[in-house]
Amino acid sequence: MADIAMPKIASSLLLRPTLLALAAAACASAVAQERTQTLSEVVVSASGFEQELKQAPASISVVSREELEKKSFRDLAEALQNVEGIDVRGGTGKTGGLNISMRGMPSEYTLILVDGRRTTPAGETAPNGFSEAQTSLIPPLSAIERIEVIRGPMSTLYGSDAMGGVINIITRKVSKVWGGSVQLEGSLPEHSEQGAAQKGSFYLSGPIQADTLGLTVRGSMYNRDASSIAPPTGIAASQLKGLAPPKSKQQSLGARLTLTPSKGHELWLDADTAKTTYDNRNCDLGTLDFVNCTTGAGTTTASGYADEMQFNRDQVALGYKGKLDIGLLETSITHSENATKGRTLPTEAFTNRNDPRIGQARLLESTSTTYDAKLVSPLGERNLLSLGTQYANTKAVDGVPSLRGGSAFKQTTWALFAENEWSITDSLTATGGLRYDDHNKFGGHWSPRAYLVWNTTDMLTLKGGISRGFRAPKVNQIMDGVIGLVGQGTTITLGNPDLKPEVSTSTELGMLFDNLQGWTNSATLFHNDVKDKIVGSIRCDSADRITGCAGYPNTATFSMNRDTGKTWGLELGTKYVLSPQWSMGANYTWTDSELIEQGVVVGKLSDTAKHVASATLNWTPNSQWSTWLQAEYRGKSRRFDNAPGQMTATEAAEYAAMGDLKGYALLHLGASYKLSQNVTLSGTIHNLLDKDFHQYTSVNGTWYSNYFKGGRSVKGTASDGRTLWLKANMQF
Repeated sequence: MADIAMPKIASSLLLRPTLLALAAAACASAVAQERTQTLSEVVVSASGFEQELKQAPASISVVSREELEKKSFRDLAEALQNVEGIDVRGGTGKTGGLNISMRGMPSEYTLILVDGRRTTPAGETAPNGFSEAQTSLIPPLSAIERIEVIRGPMSTLYGSDAMGGVINIITRKVSKVWGGSVQLEGSLPEHSEQGAAQKGSFYLSGPIQADTLGLTVRGSMYNRDASSIAPPTGIAASQLKGLAPPKSKQQSLGARLTLTPSKGHELWLDADTAKTTYDNRNCDLGTLDFVNCTTGAGTTTASGYADEMQFNRDQVALGYKGKLDIGLLETSITHSENATKGRTLPTEAFTNRNDPRIGQARLLESTSTTYDAKLVSPLGERNLLSLGTQYANTKAVDGVPSLRGGSAFKQTTWALFAENEWSITDSLTATGGLRYDDHNKFGGHWSPRAYLVWNTTDMLTLKGGISRGFRAPKVNQIMDGVIGLVGQGTTITLGNPDLKPEVSTSTELGMLFDNLQGWTNSATLFHNDVKDKIVGSIRCDSADRITGCAGYPNTATFSMNRDTGKTWGLELGTKYVLSPQWSMGANYTWTDSELIEQGVVVGKLSDTAKHVASATLNWTPNSQWSTWLQAEYRGKSRRFDNAPGQMTATEAAEYAAMGDLKGYALLHLGASYKLSQNVTLSGTIHNLLDKDFHQYTSVNGTWYSNYFKGGRSVKGTASDGRTLWLKANMQF
């Protein structure tokens, strides 16, 4: 995709508070009034077909396009950061991106879909702490109709990886008349050391032949300048990895062609390409080959990183949707390719330290072809049966294993599932489902679920159920021999063919209340029990040594099924229309967890904070102006993986002095003005009170952060200081 040139706005404006206030007012007021999420809203992700939100057999939240237009966000995690049950601030990746954790489950248990199609690669194409890069490869805002978030396992419908929850990005349908939009955005950080950003996107949709053939084209580009935040004396720059991200660029381009040969039948073809590029010349992402990043002097060691990294995804899908006499049939075939560029073959990967291939490009690719089919058919007047199948063929290639006799990692899976929704009475519905997945490496797996929805009155709905979820190991994890390196290319990682899928059993009980006059409330209790959790970084000199360690150094590491875990908590949400001009919404999530090893609680299952809350107040004085004020709170979270009694002496000393990572509260203010029927100007001040996350405490001469813990991966996060975000949306 060609670069989109965008003008930069002089950051000096923010040096003068008066001009900051004028800029905020001039662009002022926010977006359209936040739409109240009524219980009659239609969703598709909970059962695979359209149904009212209150009838959905799952805990589900919907983020509408109107709500998304209020925000400025770089990736999917930022777009969902204020949804109940979600925590995106538990950790920060090396690229500065955020991971998405649901109900205290690790982020790898969250399945991300676009129109029901997987975007998560089956193979490990972004090893060593770059998995969060995938959340930036999403369609542009202007192409998104809504985002549906299901909290809790959905393996019965979606298979592996849907153990913690599902995020389904629903894109807009092809328009019956030609139209579109162009959106330009830019950020102005008050503190110049925090990189400014510029963003542009477009959307065009309309008929090629009326009522028969339609076309949609979409695209976006996001640039962020490098952050120059420097650590104080006594803190290594590596401790800020991900918190001071380098210069980056995100690009996406996609198109969808829809053919309607006759009423009730639709054929579609969708193609999408996306890539994200990061500058690594200053070793922000990893140690450069043959360079000492501290002194700049040359070395003889290749650590596995080039001066630029790129994460790519290409996807093409062909599908059919038709209304038949027996029901609604949907079929599709999707081919996806994921690749990481900018990784190299490190010295440690070779037995011959003079091998001429040292430092050459490392191939990291994953390809998958998936066929899906689903039939939704009524059985009498009170049953709605869904039958489906899925077949997937996946191949992952890594240049490191091939050096030691390895080959491409391949796997095939197929699945059958059935789910029935039974209307026992007009107010009571029972849903039961069962899925069987067959994997060519570890065999078959069953995923059942059962759910009840009871509309006690027009205003009160009670719902609850139990479900089983599972997550299969990555295709490369179950291969024998070397599958990669960690520690800046210094430590070998081995596969383990004996790995089994992780399994969870989840229960929930919820309540939805709508007074039918603009006030909605929800409350949900949940409990997750995880078995056979895959634990990595186990050394070959440990008591758990596997046979695959033979011939490799004791420092080599591997993964195995060893731990169990539990999470439990409460989710609360409310929305209230106070008057035609005023409305508000708030949610709160309380989460706790345990990680259990051989019957002993050794820590938490994830980095999720125990208390997370947000609240938004909207004011729309007239049809042109809108403003909003949002508060968010994140309580303290763990500093170390291990519980206090399981820490090393060094960790225990730091924990005794610092405790857990501190909690914090932030305020954001936004406004928009409808300049004309087709032009809207918006502005947002993020971190209104300029909360400083780069605060450190000295303990015996060593400095530690109050809000994050750096290292191989970063726990916690450091939000930017006060930043003004300006946006212009032009429709045509």
